[in-house]
Amino acid sequence: IAPFADTARMSNPQIQSLRQSLSAGVRRHAVALISLAVALFGTSYNTWRNQTTEAHRNTRAAAFMVLDALGQLQEITDRRFYGGDHSDANRIGGWGKVNVVRDMAPLISHDAEARAADLFKTWTEDVDELEKGNDRAQTQVSEAIVALRKRILVELQALN
Repeated sequence: IAPFADTARMSNPQIQSLRQSLSAGVRRHAVALISLAVALFGTSYNTWRNQTTEAHRNTRAAAFMVLDALGQLQEITDRRFYGGDHSDANRIGGWGKVNVVRDMAPLISHDAEARAADLFKTWTEDVDELEKGNDRAQTQVSEAIVALRKRILVELQALN
């Protein structure tokens, strides 16, 4: 860099000599420079690809966990409403599933997170109504489960 700092004081022949020597150096090391550029590009692409693959893997794992929990939550909902299972174990299991869904949904997408929040709110408002045989409560909880399930399936298909 030092030789270039004084170019304003150099004469025209000196500048041309410097350009020629720089040009000759680039030509002499062209293969090495091209190899370096290819290596940097390849490493950058590989890093990006690995990060993308890991993000997709995490999304898939979270999605499958949420789908499993949603299936179990639907079963708990049906047992509370249709089967008359109003035990504390059933209630606790339902809260556990709703919380897992709410906690894992942000790892999938913002839309899944929003639908999981809706499901949590619906469950909170309607869990007591299920054991009273309230059709509206059962419908709302089931519809919230189905809406989140559909959103997750869309997210999984988008990863291909």
